[in-house]
Amino acid sequence: METLTGASLEERFAGPLATIDEAWSPPPRLLISEWAERYRYLSPEASAEPGLWNNERAAHLVLPMDYLSPYRACERVVFKSSSQAGKTECLLNFIGYIIDLDPGPILAIQPNITPMGEAFSKDRIATMLRDCPTLADKIGKVKARASASTILHKTFPGGHVTIAGANSPSSLASRPIRYLICDELDRWEATKEGDPLLLARKRLQTFRARRTAKEIIASTPTYADVGICAEYDRCTQQWEWHLACQHCGELQFPTLEHFRWDNEDAATVRYLCKSCGAEHGLAMADKVKLSGRWVCVKEGPESAAGFAFNEWGSPFARWDDTIAEWINAQGDPARKQVVVNTVFGEPWEGEGERADPSALAQRCEDYGAEVPDGIQVLTMGVDVQGDRLELEVVGWGHRRESWSIAYQVLPGEPTSGEVWEDLLEVIDQPFERADGSQMKIAHVCIDSGAYTQHVYEAIKRYRRHSVTPIKGAPGMAREEIDRDWRAVMKRRARRVRYGKPPEIVGVDQIKLTVFHALNAIKGQANYCHFPANRSEEYFLQLTGERLIVAASKNRRPERHWVPIHSAVEALDCRVYAYAALLLSRADLSQPAKAAAPAPLPVTPPVKAMPPPRRVAPSHRPSFAPEGWGL
Repeated sequence: METLTGASLEERFAGPLATIDEAWSPPPRLLISEWAERYRYLSPEASAEPGLWNNERAAHLVLPMDYLSPYRACERVVFKSSSQAGKTECLLNFIGYIIDLDPGPILAIQPNITPMGEAFSKDRIATMLRDCPTLADKIGKVKARASASTILHKTFPGGHVTIAGANSPSSLASRPIRYLICDELDRWEATKEGDPLLLARKRLQTFRARRTAKEIIASTPTYADVGICAEYDRCTQQWEWHLACQHCGELQFPTLEHFRWDNEDAATVRYLCKSCGAEHGLAMADKVKLSGRWVCVKEGPESAAGFAFNEWGSPFARWDDTIAEWINAQGDPARKQVVVNTVFGEPWEGEGERADPSALAQRCEDYGAEVPDGIQVLTMGVDVQGDRLELEVVGWGHRRESWSIAYQVLPGEPTSGEVWEDLLEVIDQPFERADGSQMKIAHVCIDSGAYTQHVYEAIKRYRRHSVTPIKGAPGMAREEIDRDWRAVMKRRARRVRYGKPPEIVGVDQIKLTVFHALNAIKGQANYCHFPANRSEEYFLQLTGERLIVAASKNRRPERHWVPIHSAVEALDCRVYAYAALLLSRADLSQPAKAAAPAPLPVTPPVKAMPPPRRVAPSHRPSFAPEGWGL
């Protein structure tokens, strides 16, 4: 009989004991930034520098990540920053850490499920799980039969990650969660059930009572007092990413006022220290950015920490590119807002959100022709009222410079066919240029929010024209039109046969674009022209709304339009005409070419008829005579 000594027993049970020890031992005590530097691999599909994560390349993400670690008392992190600053990578590191070391149920919310939620799952989470060895085996493959994971719901030992859309209240309910991840908050839309952020936070209640819940909100700002700016202002601690002067060592939060350049030349940009006046050129940019550090500008309890970051301190952007974007945006309020929000990481102050009707009336001019020079495409917007149709024909030129060509009121009830026949006559009407050539309307948008079925019936009669029924969808976060052109073309094909469905148009965002254009200066992009015979009432209606910030019950403060004039049909028609321009996909990037003089008629020379081609008998039909050419 074999006698087991102490050494042989230790050898025999070494493997099982190691497995038991690994299963029952607590996870390593790591901060999220430490975990990322050990185990997180960047995917080549989503990063210009794939490979193992390096905290030194994104030093501004270290403190926000560490505040989310389970060893910190912080319950909420608010990350307000410019775009392409690593916000999403911070969220992914948080998700990876949870799956690997501190499992629990996760709810990750995008502005919508399709396409943003699905893209976040497929392009970012799935690639991270594939490329990180510590995560690869913890979540089953979506297509595996035995897997409980799907594109929007992935399970792992001790928890799950669910991707939801802020526009879908049902996806935010019915499950307790420990971790809440909110991406691009300022693009969220309020729902009928209230503020989606408040609905999601209710899911944290169980774990928050045990003080184990964590929440992160990351977004680029849009306007002050709403969205990410409001959440940041409510934080008990506030941090800013400051850059150090290489001469005196003074720290300051970089903004546009700290930069100088010469003669609209972005390559001459310098960073100015307000303390000693020293300038730092492009050659010193990398060194200045490496000196960046977080500075606490509001001290208080650690329960809610806010972090403000912008592109000036980003290692992933160049100062001259940033200045070039700002120079190119001058004269265009819409482009300036994009730069202020996504590059400077600051809220837009509301330039161009009101228009003076009397100032616009003073612009009226004599065109000299129905269609002035410079117009490349004509569109029409039609507003449907109970006893009439109102329409505006707008001409569009280079850089979306616009001319109001005609404004008409067609009396008649939309339930009768006569008014729609009158509209068809206007759509068919050609408009004459100064040289005698004619232009026809390229695209028409008709409001189908009221008298929907009658609009659809009319659309079916207009099959040979480019006419689109539209419905306005409120919300400043909604895009002007659907960017999925395959879906747009599919709906257009159905419309030819059935007269429906309508295109959903983000009217609030288009109104903002229209008001920016109304405030444009002559000679700049988007400038608006008006004919000499336009009435005062037209301008009162065109400027008959303004943008305000207000909150209702169970909703956070939001920006929306309110009327300041009794009628706004002219504004609606201009909005629909602009939507028609977008749907026409007209290219206005180049100036209109001057019309070439018509060439003199030339009589073409008479050519001799070629001899008939003979066909081999084997290839000639049985009924064809000899010599018959095919």
